[in-house]
Amino acid sequence: MVHLLDTNIIIRFLIGDHEDFLLQSTEIFKNIETSKIQVEIGEGVLMEAYFVLTKFYKISKTEVINDLKTILAFDGVINHNKAILFETFSILENKNIDFVDALICAKSKLQGYGKLSFDNDLKRC
Repeated sequence: MVHLLDTNIIIRFLIGDHEDFLLQSTEIFKNIETSKIQVEIGEGVLMEAYFVLTKFYKISKTEVINDLKTILAFDGVINHNKAILFETFSILENKNIDFVDALICAKSKLQGYGKLSFDNDLKRC
């Protein structure tokens, strides 16, 4: 069975600010890393994790992106759109745009979609 991973599991694992949740989330991620359990991490979950970690916890963009890319690379993460998500993180690293704009840029680049927007940030990708 594939499980859908919620943002709070990622946050508790990376922040470690609640001991009980840290132990549980660490166990979950050990099982994901070794494919004992399989998960799909939705784009919205990754976006929310990125936002919470950079805005609320004030963790550097680079550190958050590296952590999320590491999680996404675990064997038990079976997202069908990993290439798009990795490209999204790459764009986020190199451009001063938000997650959704980076995702639109990644899909445009890798899937050949056009872009319709009034947002000038999309021109930067």
